[in-house]
Amino acid sequence: MTTDFQQGLLIAAIGMGLVFAVIILLWWLMALLMRLTSREKSEENVETNAAEDKPVVLPVMAPDERKFKAVAAAVAVAIGLEKPKMQPGMDQVGDVKGNLNPWLTVHRSRQLDNRR
Repeated sequence: MTTDFQQGLLIAAIGMGLVFAVIILLWWLMALLMRLTSREKSEENVETNAAEDKPVVLPVMAPDERKFKAVAAAVAVAIGLEKPKMQPGMDQVGDVKGNLNPWLTVHRSRQLDNRR
């Protein structure tokens, strides 16, 4: 290997090492700040809360609410499974005819909206 190539590899290794060292330093600093600023419960509160644990009771839904949620889920699935339809100005789904560039079209429409 030539000395220039070896020097380049050394500089790259030092750079990558510094990047990882700074990432680990930031990780350690964030963990330290979390420990210092988080509000932990005292031992007494934890024991009394553990003794008072009760099973979670889920709310009972009305039949109308169940139907509404079922219909909403069915509509969401139907919309997700629907095939894209052909739009004017397209040969196939996603293909644009002629010189229509979507990027330019969006920016031109923004310019027209800004003139108003």
